[in-house]
Amino acid sequence: MNRRTVALLAALATALAVAGAASPVTAAGQSAAVPRAVALLDEDKATSAGGTGPQVCNGGVQEQSLVVSDNTPLGLVETGGVFQPLPGAAVTVNTPAGDTDQLVVIFSAEARVQGQPVSYLAPVDFLQVQILIDGVPVGANDLTFTTGAGESDATQACKRVSAPAAAPAAHVVTVQWRLIDQAAASMLTGILDDWTLNVQVSN
Repeated sequence: MNRRTVALLAALATALAVAGAASPVTAAGQSAAVPRAVALLDEDKATSAGGTGPQVCNGGVQEQSLVVSDNTPLGLVETGGVFQPLPGAAVTVNTPAGDTDQLVVIFSAEARVQGQPVSYLAPVDFLQVQILIDGVPVGANDLTFTTGAGESDATQACKRVSAPAAAPAAHVVTVQWRLIDQAAASMLTGILDDWTLNVQVSN
């Protein structure tokens, strides 16, 4: 729980105590009011997506390592919270007929977010990145890639894929990004630069 939340909760507790002394309320009324207030104070789009718990994605001997990279800076702007494809960040993995593969995907980049009012007090505005395999997000579901004005960051994901017995299958790995304006009160911009997408294929 961040410092701002603690301070707000303290103020809320004081207000509730004063209100309780001034006019009696039922115990049921108190228990219903406090959780709603706490939920509002703790709302943070960097952590609000929940989770699925530990996931296992094991593989064996490595078969391939496929890499694409780009050192051309890409300017970012707010897109209404909608993910956008990272141009050029696509790798195709061909799985033989009747076979399965483990795909370990590693994405790294220099990233920057600008236009946020405060960059050190959560909840903060941030750049979000997600990895997709065949158009479906895998790995972290609300990843904060960066909140700062320039640093190198990385994320990774893992998934097992397969091909039917009768034919090989092509699996496409891509990357998307979006800027998250927590309070819809800023004009965020950013940069993604010097990125590398590495797909390691194992049996």
